[in-house]
Order: sequence, then structure tokens, then C-alpha cells
Amino acid sequence: MRFFPPSRFISAKSAIATFSQGSSEPLYETWERFKALLRRCPNHNFDDAAQLHIFYSGLKPQTKMILDVSTRCTMMSKSLEEAIVIIDSIETNDYQSHHDRSLTQRKCIMELDTQSAILAQNK
Repeated sequence: MRFFPPSRFISAKSAIATFSQGSSEPLYETWERFKALLRRCPNHNFDDAAQLHIFYSGLKPQTKMILDVSTRCTMMSKSLEEAIVIIDSIETNDYQSHHDRSLTQRKCIMELDTQSAILAQNK
């Protein structure tokens, strides 16, 4: 208890129970953040079905729709193992698409030092 006091346990368990996807957070970041919360509080006492329900309930409607379409029904009708396989698959694709997009955007940015920027404005 000295290294993991009750207040820290309650805080960690509450973070899991009230989990929600950030407003601009992609699925891969959401899934990784949820798994990290579970790892930080290994004695959370949420069974597998509850973990899936908490994760799914915390998602934005658009993300829920993507998961449901990929399962051809609803994510909540799948077993935990099936759901994790589906989420991991979509997460990998989501990560790659965001990663590729950010690389493309960086190519378009041109950095100038202050002197060059002033010269460009004057011309």
C-alpha cells in the first residue's frame, strides 16, 4: 500500500471507468491510451466484458460507427477476443493513415529564418 496508496488506486480506477475519446484523438491513440490506463492499474477489477464496454462507450459516435461497420453488426455483440482483433486491425490502419498524412503535410512547410522572411515580405 505504501507504493500504491488507496487514493492513487481510486484515481486510476476512476480514469478507466470514465474513459472517453478526445475530441481530435484518432482511434490508434485512444486505444493505446486505454490500454495504458489498464496497465497502470492492474487490480482494477473490471472483467473483460466491462473493459470492452467502457472503451466502446467512451468513443465518439463516428468512431463507434467505424467499428460497428467493420464488424457487420455492433462491436458489443462480439467476444472480447474478436473485438480486440478488430480494434487492433483498425488501429493499425488508422495509425498508418495518420502517420502518412503528417509526413505529407510536413513536406509542404517551408521554414525561413527571420531575415529571409522579412526580405520575402518586402519583395
